[in-house]
Amino acid sequence: MKNNMLDILLVDESSYIVFQVKNALANQGIKANIDTVETVEDATTYFRSKHPDFVITDLNLPDQSGIELMKAIRKEKGSSKLYVLTHFTIDAFRDMAILHGADSFLDKANDIDEKLPEMIKSFG
Repeated sequence: MKNNMLDILLVDESSYIVFQVKNALANQGIKANIDTVETVEDATTYFRSKHPDFVITDLNLPDQSGIELMKAIRKEKGSSKLYVLTHFTIDAFRDMAILHGADSFLDKANDIDEKLPEMIKSFG
């Protein structure tokens, strides 16, 4: 965190979800620099150079699974909080995400406006 601004990497190919997340955080008064990428490859490159405070990723990405991204991030041993934000909310996906290092598992349909900002405030 630099200058009281959180650094957040949002990994999602949906411009609507990107808009929703940015809007939800701003509405809750969270000051953040939010960078977005759409692929695991781009996210891994970004992470290695910037080590953001938070990484928020979907599971279903154009090039690979968000699980692969979580594995890569955890290998780097960074201190970033890692949140999964997805429509795939069945227990098997949740368990897999937690197993591979997710700090939280959130539902795109229900958790963007309130739960995501609350989680970020609690850690940020």
